[in-house]
Amino acid sequence: MDVESRIHAVTHDQLVALSRTNAWTQLGHYHDRFLGQRKSQVQDPRFFLASQGQTQPQAELEATWLALQASLSTHLEEDEDLRCRFPARAHWLAAALDIPLPARTCSAFDAWYEEIDPGRLTLVFPSAYLNNAASMFGHTLLRIDAANTQQRPDLVAFAVNYAAQVDSQDGGMAYAIKGMLGRYPGYFSLMPYYEKVNEYNQLESRDMWELPLDISAAGVEQVMRHLWELNEMRFTYWFFDQNCSYQLLAVLSVAQEDLDLTRGFQIKALPVDTLRALDQAGLLLEEAGFRPSFATRLQNMAQQMTADEVELARVLVFDQPHPRDFLLPEGVNQAAIYELAAEWVSFRFQHQGLAREQAAPQMHRLLVARAQVRGRSGLAPPATPEVAPHQGHGTARWGVGVGWQADQAYLSLIARPAYHTRYDAVEGYLANAEINLFELELRFFEDEQRLEPWRLNLVEVGNYLPSSPIFSMAAWRVQTGLERTDAEARTQDSWRGFATGGYGRAWGEGQDWMSYGFVTGRTEIGPQAGYAPEGDDWALGAGLNLGFVWAPVRSLRLGLDAHWQHFVAGHTGAFWSTEATAQWNFAQQQALRLQGEWDERDESRWQVGLTWLHYF
Repeated sequence: MDVESRIHAVTHDQLVALSRTNAWTQLGHYHDRFLGQRKSQVQDPRFFLASQGQTQPQAELEATWLALQASLSTHLEEDEDLRCRFPARAHWLAAALDIPLPARTCSAFDAWYEEIDPGRLTLVFPSAYLNNAASMFGHTLLRIDAANTQQRPDLVAFAVNYAAQVDSQDGGMAYAIKGMLGRYPGYFSLMPYYEKVNEYNQLESRDMWELPLDISAAGVEQVMRHLWELNEMRFTYWFFDQNCSYQLLAVLSVAQEDLDLTRGFQIKALPVDTLRALDQAGLLLEEAGFRPSFATRLQNMAQQMTADEVELARVLVFDQPHPRDFLLPEGVNQAAIYELAAEWVSFRFQHQGLAREQAAPQMHRLLVARAQVRGRSGLAPPATPEVAPHQGHGTARWGVGVGWQADQAYLSLIARPAYHTRYDAVEGYLANAEINLFELELRFFEDEQRLEPWRLNLVEVGNYLPSSPIFSMAAWRVQTGLERTDAEARTQDSWRGFATGGYGRAWGEGQDWMSYGFVTGRTEIGPQAGYAPEGDDWALGAGLNLGFVWAPVRSLRLGLDAHWQHFVAGHTGAFWSTEATAQWNFAQQQALRLQGEWDERDESRWQVGLTWLHYF
């Protein structure tokens, strides 16, 4: 049967059936709404051939079919031919209808495809970066590895990124708020991979994981065709769900007709969760690569040297004597000292504002001095972590528990959509950081016989990075939420809202132990604000926060967190509070937590609870 006969054999019922397939759903980025309606997440009218194509998948497929017929029966200009405008649609629809698709020259697409030379796809995960609200949970981008890696190794391959088009005057907080409200347009972009490595790995000092994908050559071709279709097409960027990681899953879903990788991400799509979705779909290969950041490499070098050797390197970096005039003592690892000093100068130039006219000459002198030292330094590169990010515990958590507050027993229900606390198992996460969002606790008190909200932890973010001989780091912590104080009192009389911020120092690498100390500021509102339950319904003060976390064995994390706060405005007075925690992470997705709290304001209050936690 020739092409014309096959075209005439296509029926309306076939088109209706194809419009309902998963493959067409993914190509059009259609998603279910209310009452069975569907709508594409693409917001750009240029993406649709039918006037109602954004909300009517069948109408869009029928318009695509008409365009395909025109392309097959008439010689059209490239910008009018479906094979050039929407090559992924044309390829899929022709195959689905068993119609041969003659090749034609599409000069712009062909040149773009030839320059990229796609051979394999690799998902890249830069780790979390707590100093930027946009990157608190990490990020994902797609690297397109060239078919000929000899001519184009990975650093000069191309990378696909999806990001919000942010107003230049918006800071981190404005970005987070607008992103959560869907106030930014989102676009796909293509750039050399080394630019993203320089941005994340070098400038922001973020470790990067490179995870090759098990996608066939035909699947890679279809993904590339679809990326061409999405060039300059506008989406709406949403911080928690339709973000960078979500949209990359949407693009990868066109690689196979049965893939629907965005299913289950209607509420949140954290980067590490999208890695798990790819792993569960069997698309992640085991040959994961780890690219340590500039800061990680420096820290790793210093950890393999003595304190005296690091101090000698520091002198070469900060005082900048000529190496020939600064004689190193006998018995030190001269090669390691010069190597660390050279890398350190480079880091200061890139990150800490060291002028080029100061950095370049000293860098040259250090490299010459290193070349004159025979033998190797013996410094090993940073080891790849045993657990990749997607192999840690789930980011969401719920739990059930029992406890006692004063002389009352209670049952508790806890739920948290994201992300990780300092007592959770650290494998796969930053060991010196925590992000705990929207954790809600409900309690059922035996005496009161009612289930009530007890605590809502809106935001708790802690950065406990320690200082080292290389870096002087500031630690910080912020927390805001609502909490009840007395089960016997009426709800409207026994609550307070609070916001606390702390700034200070931390010690320890976080894996086995860490400690911290902060100078804090705290504000409270509500009937229980401040020192005592009578008087003003607000308080403002300052204080201290000290704490530690210790893991005597890998699965057990013990900790103490103590606050002293003096309210100087509103309802004035001072209080102490202490929280002691023991958490046994006995399985990857399960833990038992024993926690006691003591609070000393106008009167002493204490509580203790045992909770079973499940991560997912």
